[in-house]
Amino acid sequence: MNRNIIIAIIAVVVIGLGYYQFSMVPAQQAAEKATQAAADASKAAADAAATTKAAADAAAATTAAASTATTAASGAMTDAMAVLDPAKWDAAKVTAMIAASSLDVATKKTLTDAVAAAGTDATKITAVIAQIKTAMKM
Repeated sequence: MNRNIIIAIIAVVVIGLGYYQFSMVPAQQAAEKATQAAADASKAAADAAATTKAAADAAAATTAAASTATTAASGAMTDAMAVLDPAKWDAAKVTAMIAASSLDVATKKTLTDAVAAAGTDATKITAVIAQIKTAMKM
């Protein structure tokens, strides 16, 4: 009888180990894989959020730079218009503005010569201002 009980106990242990091996271990492995997949998804989401933030920061910086450039261009245009006011004509300032412009050398020379030739004649000054505005696309 002791022998039958020992065989029964061994059979129960073997069946229990088989059940554990074929039922519990795969479930634990599936749970581990699911946990790893969730961690990977979380990392991917964090990376995407960082990329989105970087893109938003770059867009904000670009907008700020464009705003600064627009303000500077507007200020430069206002300064140029003030220099080209016939009532405030100053040949030296106009010549300096022409020299600082992005016009080609030949156009700069032509405009500088026209400023010098205008002198203090109001009619010539008005014509030179129109010529400068046309050359500078103002």
